[in-house]
Amino acid sequence: MSNDSNRALNSVVQMQSKAAAPMSTDLPKEASQKEAKVRRSNVERSATTRSKLINAAIELLYREGYSATTTISVAAKARVSRGAMLHQFPSRVALLLAVAEFVALEQSRFRREHLNTQQYATPAERLQAAAKVSWEMHSHPAAMALLEIIMATRSDPNLRKGFAPFAKIWRERRREAAVQMAADLGIDDVTQVDALLGLQSASLSGMAIELMFVQDSAHIDRQRQLLADFNSDYVQKLTNTKTAK
Repeated sequence: MSNDSNRALNSVVQMQSKAAAPMSTDLPKEASQKEAKVRRSNVERSATTRSKLINAAIELLYREGYSATTTISVAAKARVSRGAMLHQFPSRVALLLAVAEFVALEQSRFRREHLNTQQYATPAERLQAAAKVSWEMHSHPAAMALLEIIMATRSDPNLRKGFAPFAKIWRERRREAAVQMAADLGIDDVTQVDALLGLQSASLSGMAIELMFVQDSAHIDRQRQLLADFNSDYVQKLTNTKTAK
């Protein structure tokens, strides 16, 4: 990922926090330790409050949708005061962008932990494992909450503007994944692998949405198997194309 994109992601939901006053060098040691402990405690409380608000927002987005996820409803769900809520997130847009950042980072962590730490006998086996991990990510409530935010960018210009860096970063991440997968499979056509990953992501998102309504996991499993079969056949086609050249 480019340095510009990393900076964009880091700046999307950065909040200005109140810096603690510098500790005077002439304070007694005991006073210095006590003041440092207070500062650490404040930081921990702030992080806990922030986590409660983000988790509450994810649950509301998942269960009730974007329109019901307001700063008031999130504060009530998290059992956090209105003042504490506004201290962390001064606006609804700031909160939703923080949720989007959190989900994106968690998805990246989940993918790394379940793919990069495993050994695979063949590239095809890694492809199958990646598909399984992708489904677990797309069907998770946090991913559905993220979809609610994405859809909301159509009607909220401020959210759309703030969300723009995420769209760019995700395109870059998928391209990086396509480059890695193409190398693993011995395929030269990265563009086609990128398109395949895009198709898989869109398909799994659609299945996750459908599962929320039809609640027929067996039906969704059959769709996933068809998608997996298509992926395997298409990868084989790309491999054969390279061999024939």
